[in-house]
Amino acid sequence: MSKNDDLWETITADASVFVGLTTEGGSELSDLVRQAAKINVQLSAKEEEARTLKRKRDRYMYDLIPAKMREVGMDKVEVKGNTVSLHPFVSATMPKDPMEKQIALQHLRSVGAGDFVKNTVSVNFGLRQDNEAKSFEADLHDRGLEPESKTWIEPMTLKKLIRERVENNQEIDLELFNAYIGTVAKIKGA
Repeated sequence: MSKNDDLWETITADASVFVGLTTEGGSELSDLVRQAAKINVQLSAKEEEARTLKRKRDRYMYDLIPAKMREVGMDKVEVKGNTVSLHPFVSATMPKDPMEKQIALQHLRSVGAGDFVKNTVSVNFGLRQDNEAKSFEADLHDRGLEPESKTWIEPMTLKKLIRERVENNQEIDLELFNAYIGTVAKIKGA
């Protein structure tokens, strides 16, 4: 007996909630719930299978094919109607730790990439304070309001910035952004 079958044997409920439920209706409901549970199990298995296939595909596209093409001195080849070409890629993330994030943002500013940093400043206003909310940001602290702020760089912008700085031999701390520069094989079918 499976875990789900055992579940159906042990469920108990308040009988008053079933006053309008017929035997036939209860049986149909039970079947529908079991079918939905079965589909959820199948879906989870397929999602895991898809994740496994993606990891396998990525191994070919990011490791095996680029390594073999570099070994034989190729950056583009046609195989059975598929054009395979190598392209650089960047993987990078902002640190999650608030202190490390501030260090990373300061590093971007110090290497002249501060224009890529985004900022949001917000304040919660009470009722009938709409006009005050529209007033300029500098007055907020003077009025005793406590603004919340967020400072960040978009993930795709960070990757592009790092790629361009590396390509142009400009300063960037790859370790700070857990950055990885590599090559990916892209396949275009015939």
